[in-house]
Amino acid sequence: MTLEGVNGVGKTRLGRLAAAALGEACVPLVELPDSPPAALPGKVIAALRADGDRFLRTGHPGTETLLLAALQVHRYESLPVVGPGRTVLEDRGPASVAVYQAAVLAEAAGATDGWALERAYEIERAVLAWRPPPSLTVLLTDDPALCLGRFEERTGQAASLGERALMARAERLYHLLAADRPEQYLLLDRRTAGEKQAVDTITGACRRAARKEGTPA
Repeated sequence: MTLEGVNGVGKTRLGRLAAAALGEACVPLVELPDSPPAALPGKVIAALRADGDRFLRTGHPGTETLLLAALQVHRYESLPVVGPGRTVLEDRGPASVAVYQAAVLAEAAGATDGWALERAYEIERAVLAWRPPPSLTVLLTDDPALCLGRFEERTGQAASLGERALMARAERLYHLLAADRPEQYLLLDRRTAGEKQAVDTITGACRRAARKEGTPA
């Protein structure tokens, strides 16, 4: 199972709280930018961050997309055996690479959201050709101004106009994907769900996935 959403929506905190509540029944996976620096994913992320861009943009969006897609596959292939009754909880899965890299590609091409959505599907298909899809994708959403404020507070730097535009497009693409595949996406709006309710929703979804699948979710 994966947690998705724009920067600052609170998915990392909620994921940690859900993993703690699930205990041994959960195998948590941090998002790629938080990978241990000595491991392969951490080294690749450090190279993409070398110029200081917070969205891993080096000016070569095609290469960046391939690298991040490959890391999604590597992360799955590096998983230990997950037994029955346990679930994998990913902080950002294939949809994040698809959405954000499609947004970056669209930004470089000066393209529309429709064009970006097509690229998102192409990127996601490329990733899922090499690893299974998540059993469920929980899409977190919140007031965009609050998300932006959390993002700026966490990074200690005001977002540029370009970063704000990228985040806004990513939010739109997430919702287009969710609207197209309601059976895959569970929307969790933090404007109506408090922290405890959000954690309970995530843990409940993880337990159902573990009972249904008996394999990584």
